Amino acid sequence: MKKFSFSIPVIAGALLATTFSCEKKNVEFRDMRPVTEVNMSTYDFIRNANKGGLYDTLIYLLDKTGLADKLKSGKLTFFVPQDFSIQAAMYDLNFTREKRGEPGNWTVDSVRLGIWDTLLSRYMLDGNYTLDTLRYADGMNLTTPYGYEMNGKAIVTTASGIEGGGSSVIQYSDKNNSRIMKNWVLATTESANLKTTTGIAHMLEAKHIFGFSSFTPMAYPPIRRPYFERPLELPGHIEIGYYDRGGLGLAYHDNDVSQRGTSAFRKDEGVDLDNCSEGLYNTGYTNINEWVKFTVKINYTGSYRIACMVASPNDHGRLRIELNDVNISGSIVVPKTGGYQTWRTVEVPNIQLTEGEYTLRHFLETGGYNAGRFAFLPNDRVPYNIQPHSIPGEIFATEFDYGKPNESYFDTDAGNKANGKAEHRVFEGPDCEKVNEATGTYAISHGVKGEWLTYSVDVKQTGDYKIVFRTSGTGTAGKLHLEMDGVDITGNVNVVATGAYATYKDLNGPVVHLTAGRHILKYVNDNAGFNVYKFKFIAQ
Repeated sequence: MKKFSFSIPVIAGALLATTFSCEKKNVEFRDMRPVTEVNMSTYDFIRNANKGGLYDTLIYLLDKTGLADKLKSGKLTFFVPQDFSIQAAMYDLNFTREKRGEPGNWTVDSVRLGIWDTLLSRYMLDGNYTLDTLRYADGMNLTTPYGYEMNGKAIVTTASGIEGGGSSVIQYSDKNNSRIMKNWVLATTESANLKTTTGIAHMLEAKHIFGFSSFTPMAYPPIRRPYFERPLELPGHIEIGYYDRGGLGLAYHDNDVSQRGTSAFRKDEGVDLDNCSEGLYNTGYTNINEWVKFTVKINYTGSYRIACMVASPNDHGRLRIELNDVNISGSIVVPKTGGYQTWRTVEVPNIQLTEGEYTLRHFLETGGYNAGRFAFLPNDRVPYNIQPHSIPGEIFATEFDYGKPNESYFDTDAGNKANGKAEHRVFEGPDCEKVNEATGTYAISHGVKGEWLTYSVDVKQTGDYKIVFRTSGTGTAGKLHLEMDGVDITGNVNVVATGAYATYKDLNGPVVHLTAGRHILKYVNDNAGFNVYKFKFIAQ
């Protein structure tokens, strides 16, 4: 059998050659509109385009995994990685092995065949997707044959310093199982829109590293590390499905080898994850002594309360939370809630935590219930971003201070019931609505007269500031006002109709005089019927 060896010296030479010599490219197919056609299968086209060994390893792996058959007979869109991409991934893998004290001598045959099959499949999509089908502002979410979600977006490159003056290409992104774009890993096509008899081929740039960010973690995963490659930050909530990478015994322990949950997320691991009716995921099929670990960073030293979502038809469940192997919660009783998707929040009121990076373990002392997301919320007043909001500047309404209800905020009902409840301020009362104009932002919605929120602010300079509110609503009855350190600074502000709750517009408020220093800003709902997205303070 033909073998391909990519030791570190060989790969370094290959990468240098890529950088300093004439790079092998498919320029004849670059940015073709309308679609260029060839009378052969996608697989045969790759073999024919294999000039100077551009796709030797790719062809070898397609044959070895059996994916070549799909490219010969199926109807697929294939984002084609070059050998340079695979070589770079193997270089990273061997570099990691050497860093861990092991020989950096793995070849492509050293990596399990299932890894190649899984990752190569992330470059394949059922059906035909051309540049024109991907011309959306946020791209299009695309599902691979194994149910993994990617994103494709047509963009125009920059040429001669002119933004949008270049050719059209496709930005193909691994969403990394995240809705948040900053967690995505991107690749760009070098040539696009080649129609074959079995689908569409888009050729990726040589600088792309095969597998996006997943190759080395999947091929050689024995070190525990954060799911998003950075610690989860506290205060805040933790999604149970985002436990660390590293596998059985390091990142989790489960009494069953297979994943029996209803979710397709992390299906190749043993933690039984369900799709959760109150969040993203929950652990199901729970048994005694099962656990998952998280790398966390605590950003504030002080008193916290722990909130855990649980669901159970039984009344004998117990769990605990550990920090660096120390039980900080005691044994938390899981009550009978009425069913495995009937959720209730249980709290531990006073836990003292110190700033720093830790290993957190969510440990099931018994089984027979479902466990969902959990949170660490300060009992003291703490700015949402740890540091006060700066004035001049803008303040997002949902970034109110952490703290206890009736001290940092007042809401007439205990739960966040807006459509952002699964993502933002999950365990707190104010209702957070998703805002379409900016991904990952929220507005305060479902307001009731008398509800209020507070914000720690730092006024940089004494002077006059114009306040601009960004609000939405369908009526004209809404009213609000702002206070600074308990003093009304705006008087009643009438909120104007914008036509729809999803349509936000600027609302000019008064010019106010503010004194330099730290203060507590308070937003008060004086009459319901609107959403408030943010406040802007503009120096005059």
